[in-house]
Amino acid sequence: MKTLGIIAGRGRLPVIAAAEARRRGKKVVVSAIAEAKARFPHSAAEAVRSISLGQAGATIEFFREEGVDHVALLGKVDKQLSFTDMEFDEVALAMLSRLAGRADMRIAGVVLDELESRGFHVAEQTEFLGELLAPEGAVAGAESMTEAQKADVDMGVAVASDLVRHDVGQTVVVREGAVIAVEAFEHTDATIRRAGKLAGDDLVVVKLARPKQDFRFDVPTVGVGTLRVMHKAGAKVLAVEAGKTLMIDPKGFAAKADELGIAVVGVRRA
Repeated sequence: MKTLGIIAGRGRLPVIAAAEARRRGKKVVVSAIAEAKARFPHSAAEAVRSISLGQAGATIEFFREEGVDHVALLGKVDKQLSFTDMEFDEVALAMLSRLAGRADMRIAGVVLDELESRGFHVAEQTEFLGELLAPEGAVAGAESMTEAQKADVDMGVAVASDLVRHDVGQTVVVREGAVIAVEAFEHTDATIRRAGKLAGDDLVVVKLARPKQDFRFDVPTVGVGTLRVMHKAGAKVLAVEAGKTLMIDPKGFAAKADELGIAVVGVRRA
Protein backbone atom coordinates (compact mmCIF):
# COMPACT_ATOMS: atom_id res chain seq x y z
CA MET A 1 0.00 0.00 0.00
CA LYS A 2 1.27 3.45 -0.94
CA THR A 3 -1.80 5.66 -0.72
CA LEU A 4 -4.87 5.15 1.45
CA GLY A 5 -8.14 6.74 0.42
CA ILE A 6 -10.62 7.14 3.26
CA ILE A 7 -14.34 7.57 2.63
CA ALA A 8 -15.16 9.35 5.87
CA GLY A 9 -18.33 9.78 7.85
CA ARG A 10 -18.60 11.61 11.17
CA GLY A 11 -16.59 10.96 14.29
CA ARG A 12 -13.01 10.28 15.31
CA LEU A 13 -12.34 6.92 13.66
CA PRO A 14 -11.35 8.33 10.22
CA VAL A 15 -8.91 10.72 11.90
CA ILE A 16 -7.42 8.00 14.12
CA ALA A 17 -6.98 5.66 11.13
CA ALA A 18 -5.42 8.44 9.04
CA ALA A 19 -2.91 9.18 11.78
CA GLU A 20 -1.93 5.51 12.03
CA ALA A 21 -1.58 5.18 8.24
CA ARG A 22 0.62 8.29 8.07
CA ARG A 23 2.69 6.99 10.98
CA ARG A 24 3.39 3.96 8.79
CA GLY A 25 4.56 6.25 6.00
CA LYS A 26 1.43 6.11 3.83
CA LYS A 27 -0.08 9.01 1.94
CA VAL A 28 -3.69 9.63 3.01
CA VAL A 29 -6.45 11.32 1.03
CA VAL A 30 -10.02 11.71 2.26
CA SER A 31 -13.44 11.93 0.63
CA ALA A 32 -15.61 13.34 3.43
CA ILE A 33 -19.29 12.45 2.96
CA ALA A 34 -21.13 15.75 2.66
CA GLU A 35 -24.55 14.51 3.80
CA ALA A 36 -23.04 12.92 6.91
CA LYS A 37 -21.69 16.37 7.85
CA ALA A 38 -18.26 14.82 8.11
CA ARG A 39 -15.67 17.34 9.28
CA PHE A 40 -12.23 15.97 8.53
CA PRO A 41 -9.32 18.29 9.42
CA HIS A 42 -7.27 19.16 6.33
CA SER A 43 -4.08 18.98 8.38
CA ALA A 44 -4.68 15.27 9.04
CA ALA A 45 -4.32 14.17 5.39
CA GLU A 46 -2.52 15.11 2.20
CA ALA A 47 -5.80 15.97 0.45
CA VAL A 48 -9.42 16.30 1.64
CA ARG A 49 -12.59 16.88 -0.35
CA SER A 50 -16.22 17.02 0.72
CA ILE A 51 -18.19 14.94 -1.79
CA SER A 52 -21.87 13.98 -1.84
CA LEU A 53 -22.77 10.37 -1.15
CA GLY A 54 -24.60 10.38 -4.48
CA GLN A 55 -21.48 11.42 -6.43
CA ALA A 56 -19.68 8.09 -6.31
CA GLY A 57 -17.97 8.79 -9.62
CA ALA A 58 -16.46 11.98 -8.23
CA THR A 59 -14.93 10.09 -5.29
CA ILE A 60 -13.48 7.45 -7.60
CA GLU A 61 -12.02 10.13 -9.90
CA PHE A 62 -10.53 11.97 -6.90
CA PHE A 63 -8.91 8.79 -5.61
CA ARG A 64 -7.44 7.99 -9.03
CA GLU A 65 -6.03 11.50 -9.34
CA GLU A 66 -4.28 11.04 -5.98
CA GLY A 67 -2.90 7.57 -6.77
CA VAL A 68 -5.02 5.69 -4.22
CA ASP A 69 -4.54 1.92 -4.21
CA HIS A 70 -6.26 1.02 -0.91
CA VAL A 71 -9.58 2.35 0.39
CA ALA A 72 -11.09 2.33 3.89
CA LEU A 73 -14.68 3.17 4.81
CA LEU A 74 -14.75 4.77 8.24
CA GLY A 75 -16.98 6.92 10.42
CA LYS A 76 -20.64 7.31 11.19
CA VAL A 77 -23.24 7.58 8.44
CA ASP A 78 -26.86 7.74 9.51
CA LYS A 79 -28.93 4.89 8.09
CA GLN A 80 -31.69 7.35 7.22
CA LEU A 81 -29.50 8.72 4.42
CA SER A 82 -30.29 5.61 2.38
CA PHE A 83 -33.86 6.93 2.12
CA THR A 84 -32.92 10.56 1.49
CA ASP A 85 -33.49 12.17 -1.89
CA MET A 86 -30.20 13.31 -3.39
CA GLU A 87 -28.70 13.82 -6.82
CA PHE A 88 -26.96 10.72 -8.15
CA ASP A 89 -24.28 10.57 -10.83
CA GLU A 90 -24.06 7.76 -13.38
CA VAL A 91 -21.83 5.59 -11.22
CA ALA A 92 -24.12 5.90 -8.21
CA LEU A 93 -27.21 5.19 -10.34
CA ALA A 94 -25.59 2.04 -11.70
CA MET A 95 -24.84 0.95 -8.14
CA LEU A 96 -28.43 1.61 -7.08
CA SER A 97 -29.72 -0.52 -9.96
CA ARG A 98 -27.89 -3.50 -8.43
CA LEU A 99 -29.31 -2.91 -4.98
CA ALA A 100 -31.82 -5.53 -3.85
CA GLY A 101 -32.81 -3.71 -0.65
CA ARG A 102 -31.87 -0.91 1.75
CA ALA A 103 -30.34 -3.09 4.50
CA ASP A 104 -26.89 -1.98 5.67
CA MET A 105 -25.01 -4.99 4.41
CA ARG A 106 -26.69 -4.95 0.99
CA ILE A 107 -25.75 -1.31 0.45
CA ALA A 108 -22.22 -1.98 1.69
CA GLY A 109 -21.86 -4.99 -0.57
CA VAL A 110 -22.66 -2.96 -3.67
CA VAL A 111 -20.24 -0.18 -2.65
CA LEU A 112 -17.43 -2.62 -1.89
CA ASP A 113 -17.97 -4.54 -5.14
CA GLU A 114 -17.87 -1.30 -7.13
CA LEU A 115 -14.63 -0.12 -5.51
CA GLU A 116 -12.87 -3.44 -5.97
CA SER A 117 -14.09 -3.79 -9.57
CA ARG A 118 -12.29 -0.51 -10.28
CA GLY A 119 -9.00 -1.78 -8.93
CA PHE A 120 -9.06 -0.52 -5.34
CA HIS A 121 -8.33 -2.89 -2.47
CA VAL A 122 -10.78 -2.26 0.37
CA ALA A 123 -9.01 -2.62 3.70
CA GLU A 124 -10.59 -3.88 6.89
CA GLN A 125 -11.16 -1.08 9.38
CA THR A 126 -9.21 -2.99 12.01
CA GLU A 127 -6.07 -2.78 9.84
CA PHE A 128 -5.56 0.73 11.22
CA LEU A 129 -7.68 0.52 14.39
CA GLY A 130 -6.72 -2.87 15.83
CA GLU A 131 -5.42 -1.40 19.09
CA LEU A 132 -8.94 -0.16 19.86
CA LEU A 133 -10.54 -3.63 19.90
CA ALA A 134 -12.23 -4.50 23.20
CA PRO A 135 -10.48 -7.12 25.34
CA GLU A 136 -12.25 -10.07 26.92
CA GLY A 137 -13.30 -9.60 30.54
CA ALA A 138 -13.52 -6.55 32.74
CA VAL A 139 -12.91 -3.15 31.15
CA ALA A 140 -14.40 -1.05 33.94
CA GLY A 141 -16.31 -1.76 37.13
CA ALA A 142 -17.21 -5.35 36.27
CA GLU A 143 -16.48 -6.47 39.83
CA SER A 144 -19.47 -4.40 40.96
CA MET A 145 -21.97 -6.25 38.78
CA THR A 146 -24.77 -8.05 40.61
CA GLU A 147 -25.79 -11.61 39.86
CA ALA A 148 -29.00 -10.25 38.32
CA GLN A 149 -27.00 -7.99 35.99
CA LYS A 150 -24.75 -10.89 34.98
CA ALA A 151 -27.86 -12.92 34.17
CA ASP A 152 -29.18 -10.01 32.09
CA VAL A 153 -25.88 -9.94 30.18
CA ASP A 154 -26.25 -13.65 29.40
CA MET A 155 -29.84 -13.10 28.27
CA GLY A 156 -28.86 -10.10 26.15
CA VAL A 157 -26.09 -12.09 24.46
CA ALA A 158 -28.55 -14.90 23.64
CA VAL A 159 -31.14 -12.49 22.19
CA ALA A 160 -28.62 -10.35 20.32
CA SER A 161 -27.05 -13.49 18.82
CA ASP A 162 -30.37 -14.24 17.15
CA LEU A 163 -30.95 -10.60 16.21
CA VAL A 164 -27.66 -10.18 14.34
CA ARG A 165 -28.23 -13.35 12.30
CA HIS A 166 -31.10 -11.55 10.56
CA ASP A 167 -29.16 -8.29 10.00
CA VAL A 168 -31.77 -6.41 12.03
CA GLY A 169 -29.56 -4.67 14.58
CA GLN A 170 -26.74 -5.36 17.00
CA THR A 171 -27.96 -3.97 20.33
CA VAL A 172 -30.32 -5.39 22.96
CA VAL A 173 -31.31 -3.71 26.23
CA VAL A 174 -32.42 -5.91 29.14
CA ARG A 175 -33.69 -5.26 32.66
CA GLU A 176 -34.40 -7.93 35.27
CA GLY A 177 -34.88 -10.69 32.72
CA ALA A 178 -37.08 -8.63 30.38
CA VAL A 179 -36.02 -7.46 26.93
CA ILE A 180 -36.79 -3.73 26.95
CA ALA A 181 -35.59 -2.70 23.49
CA VAL A 182 -33.89 -4.16 20.42
CA GLU A 183 -32.13 -2.19 17.72
CA ALA A 184 -33.75 -2.11 14.29
CA PHE A 185 -33.17 0.69 11.77
CA GLU A 186 -32.17 3.23 14.42
CA HIS A 187 -28.63 3.30 15.81
CA THR A 188 -27.43 2.11 19.21
CA ASP A 189 -27.86 5.44 21.01
CA ALA A 190 -31.49 5.74 19.89
CA THR A 191 -32.17 2.20 21.12
CA ILE A 192 -30.72 3.02 24.53
CA ARG A 193 -32.71 6.25 24.79
CA ARG A 194 -35.92 4.39 23.93
CA ALA A 195 -35.18 1.77 26.58
CA GLY A 196 -34.58 4.54 29.12
CA LYS A 197 -38.02 6.00 28.43
CA LEU A 198 -39.64 2.58 28.74
CA ALA A 199 -37.88 1.25 31.84
CA GLY A 200 -35.06 3.53 32.92
CA ASP A 201 -32.62 2.57 35.69
CA ASP A 202 -30.53 -0.59 36.04
CA LEU A 203 -30.61 -1.32 32.31
CA VAL A 204 -28.09 -3.73 30.77
CA VAL A 205 -26.94 -2.97 27.22
CA VAL A 206 -25.48 -5.74 25.04
CA LYS A 207 -23.89 -5.04 21.65
CA LEU A 208 -22.60 -7.84 19.40
CA ALA A 209 -21.11 -8.18 15.93
CA ARG A 210 -22.88 -9.97 13.10
CA PRO A 211 -21.88 -13.65 12.62
CA LYS A 212 -20.17 -12.77 9.35
CA GLN A 213 -19.32 -9.16 10.14
CA ASP A 214 -17.60 -7.52 7.19
CA PHE A 215 -14.81 -5.61 8.87
CA ARG A 216 -14.20 -3.65 5.68
CA PHE A 217 -17.46 -1.81 6.24
CA ASP A 218 -18.74 -1.87 9.76
CA VAL A 219 -17.14 -2.71 13.08
CA PRO A 220 -19.35 -2.26 16.17
CA THR A 221 -18.09 0.83 17.98
CA VAL A 222 -18.62 2.42 21.40
CA GLY A 223 -17.17 5.52 22.94
CA VAL A 224 -17.61 8.09 25.67
CA GLY A 225 -20.73 9.33 23.88
CA THR A 226 -22.26 5.87 24.30
CA LEU A 227 -21.58 5.99 28.02
CA ARG A 228 -23.17 9.42 28.37
CA VAL A 229 -26.32 8.22 26.61
CA MET A 230 -26.40 5.15 28.87
CA HIS A 231 -25.98 7.23 32.01
CA LYS A 232 -28.83 9.54 31.05
CA ALA A 233 -31.06 6.55 30.25
CA GLY A 234 -30.29 4.79 33.52
CA ALA A 235 -28.15 1.97 32.10
CA LYS A 236 -25.63 0.42 34.49
CA VAL A 237 -23.89 -2.27 32.40
CA LEU A 238 -22.44 -2.41 28.89
CA ALA A 239 -21.39 -5.76 27.41
CA VAL A 240 -19.63 -5.76 24.04
CA GLU A 241 -18.16 -8.52 21.93
CA ALA A 242 -14.47 -8.92 22.69
CA GLY A 243 -12.12 -8.72 19.71
CA LYS A 244 -14.92 -7.46 17.47
CA THR A 245 -15.87 -4.10 19.00
CA LEU A 246 -13.92 -0.86 18.78
CA MET A 247 -13.56 1.30 21.87
CA ILE A 248 -12.63 4.86 20.98
CA ASP A 249 -9.84 6.04 23.31
CA PRO A 250 -9.81 2.88 25.47
CA LYS A 251 -8.17 4.49 28.53
CA GLY A 252 -10.44 7.52 28.46
CA PHE A 253 -13.42 5.26 27.84
CA ALA A 254 -12.67 3.10 30.89
CA ALA A 255 -12.07 6.18 33.07
CA LYS A 256 -15.40 7.70 32.01
CA ALA A 257 -17.21 4.43 32.69
CA ASP A 258 -15.78 4.40 36.23
CA GLU A 259 -16.76 8.04 36.71
CA LEU A 260 -20.36 7.36 35.62
CA GLY A 261 -20.66 4.10 37.56
CA ILE A 262 -21.11 1.95 34.48
CA ALA A 263 -19.66 -1.55 34.38
CA VAL A 264 -18.16 -2.52 31.00
CA VAL A 265 -17.24 -6.07 30.06
CA GLY A 266 -15.98 -7.81 26.92
CA VAL A 267 -17.77 -11.08 26.20
CA ARG A 268 -17.28 -13.92 23.75
CA ARG A 269 -20.00 -16.11 22.29
CA ALA A 270 -19.69 -19.86 22.52
